Amino acid sequence: MRDKSLNAPLTAAEQEFATENHYLIEKYLKIRQLPMDEWYDVVVFRYLRSVKRWFAIPELHKHNFEIIAFYAMRSAIGHEMDRQNREIPTVSLYDVIPGTDGMTYEDIVTEDNLQYIQYGGDDMNVKYNVQLPERKMFKGGVKSDEVIAIETFLAGKMKNMCFEYDEAAEAKRKLASIQSYRRKQNHQNKYDVYRSENCIYIVRLPAAAGK
Repeated sequence: MRDKSLNAPLTAAEQEFATENHYLIEKYLKIRQLPMDEWYDVVVFRYLRSVKRWFAIPELHKHNFEIIAFYAMRSAIGHEMDRQNREIPTVSLYDVIPGTDGMTYEDIVTEDNLQYIQYGGDDMNVKYNVQLPERKMFKGGVKSDEVIAIETFLAGKMKNMCFEYDEAAEAKRKLASIQSYRRKQNHQNKYDVYRSENCIYIVRLPAAAGK
């Protein structure tokens, strides 16, 4: 029963508590000397889960919340570093081969080995010297419904907002787009964004609320 409650959206009290202690994320990443823009998305979900645990498990109150949050974020960073260490590094054909005088991997690819170079997925065909279509010129891209809603949210005084989707998978895809938009617009100090099941939550930060 307790595990199920930890996966529920933050209550109003939990949201307020999470906002008040949000500075702990930046503080911990500075201690670990990790860039905020690269590691924020890694630790923020464990931070928010530590808020849920703080409210759901009274026994934790014998400790300082900072300790609970730091422990949760340390775990998130550890798992992410383990995952990165297991990944096979990607090498570009244009990379210089170590120990050579500027020779690249492309230089050693023979015609017999061209068949092993994968230019795309199985569903992509590569063609050359095709008839080019007329280029459509336009200024700017079409804003998504989420971006329009966020801009409206920032212009107002609402404390939070929620995007609800039919499926959790769709919410997960949308979350990546919203996080990318947030970074490009330098909105990190204006609002938090996180997902729970099929919902994405936008929470205004105190500094932004005071403006």
